[in-house]
Amino acid sequence: MQRAVGEMNLSFDKLVNFRDMGGLKTEDGRSLKTGVLYRSDDLSRMTENDLKKLDECRIKVICDLRSPKEHKSKQSRLLPHGRFKVMNMPLHLEGTQASKRQIIDFFFGRAGAENFKKFSRAYYHYMAVESTLQIKKIIDLLAQEQNLPALIHCTAGKDRTGFISALIQLIAGVPYPIVVQEYLVTNDLYKSRLEKLSKAMSWLTLFQVKPARIKLILMANKECLDEVFSDIIQKYGSIDMYLIRACGIEQGTLRKLKELILD
Repeated sequence: MQRAVGEMNLSFDKLVNFRDMGGLKTEDGRSLKTGVLYRSDDLSRMTENDLKKLDECRIKVICDLRSPKEHKSKQSRLLPHGRFKVMNMPLHLEGTQASKRQIIDFFFGRAGAENFKKFSRAYYHYMAVESTLQIKKIIDLLAQEQNLPALIHCTAGKDRTGFISALIQLIAGVPYPIVVQEYLVTNDLYKSRLEKLSKAMSWLTLFQVKPARIKLILMANKECLDEVFSDIIQKYGSIDMYLIRACGIEQGTLRKLKELILD
């Protein structure tokens, strides 16, 4: 039976968006294994209790999708040296991140909402088109049994992690509508934090920034995911052909990954 979206969430002190990617049914009736692939937000805020829970997952490899600058500046002091193999595989360069001026415009500018939507679409396009070498490295890494269980994370566990997680679920054969529901679980997990932040920012900006604008900027956006995968399918015909032709991944590697992550 198809599990409820978000059912495999694990409770941490500081990790808001940590969850098991398994339990989903594929189009051919198989299931994504639980306890094999996890996704999360930034690990640098972990508590000792969080580390114990992470240990319980028996994770061997941590795949950090943040930029090298983020990776170096926000490292968890609790991650024991050698216990996890930490791989920094950035899905973008520092130059593709929003500048401080852009962020101010997104929040306060009259056209800020539209500008943010354009930026987000370009960001997802960059991940799919310009980060193909990194995508190959990630898939090659996960297709090796000795690297599993593995954890994939970025800063919020929203866009970069959301894109890669969706890609893996589609490789496995999970129907796209279910992939989208899983992608949007992020918004459910961040709901209480977003509401508090929205109220605080409204007061701090003397109500110049509306809650709707704040949520637009901080929440996972279905439109971005729809657009990038629509473009991929239109150009390559299938996710597998995109990974083979655009990312240079061997067909045998995709078969191996499917074998490892599917029951």
